[in-house]
Amino acid sequence: MRRAAAVLDEIAAEPGRLRLVDLGERLGLAKSTTRRLLVGLVEVGLVGVDSRGRFSLGERLLRFGTASGAHIAAIFRPTIERVARATEGETVDLSILRGRRMLFIDQIESSHRLRAVSAIGVRFPLDCTANGKAALAALDDANAEAALARFDAEVADRLRHEIAEIRRTGIAFDRDEHTLGVSAAAIARRATGDNVVAISVPTPTERFLEKEQRIVSALRAAAGSPAWTR
Repeated sequence: MRRAAAVLDEIAAEPGRLRLVDLGERLGLAKSTTRRLLVGLVEVGLVGVDSRGRFSLGERLLRFGTASGAHIAAIFRPTIERVARATEGETVDLSILRGRRMLFIDQIESSHRLRAVSAIGVRFPLDCTANGKAALAALDDANAEAALARFDAEVADRLRHEIAEIRRTGIAFDRDEHTLGVSAAAIARRATGDNVVAISVPTPTERFLEKEQRIVSALRAAAGSPAWTR
């Protein structure tokens, strides 16, 4: 079961890119073991494979994820609407941790002409985004270390220091890291179904510097929302 879950995590992180040999190398499994796992996952519809032998999450699993994401989005919609109002119309994103990426499941788009906008369904990395770093900090030590083990030593060490600070303050930051000219702040906690859910506010960096305290205050207020315990 754990090996199957690890396979799904790797595929979710890079859908449509990994072959059997890639998955075996990443997980340290024999080719025969990897093939047996993948055959079983394909048979039950949890994994799909294209004509080039590259794997993606299967339709059955994607349906489960969409249903879960829609449910969480509905619960958190009033909360992210309040954050948008409190930040005077900035973009507010709602995302959940899926494998080695943050999956965007809802968004309040900024009313400003110059704004930061991603898209629902997009996946962001963990190491250079506010929501990704907040999610890492929301994990327990063992799971956080397992996630950090996938990065090179320098990145992992930097993230350990950031995680300690995020756990102390409750707020994660991305200052022109993921996208030049865009900065963000985020919070994350475990919520319904033991999902790690993040709320982030990405803003053009110049405006972020002007409104940072307002954004942080709005996120701190959102951290007290009853949505996390529903």
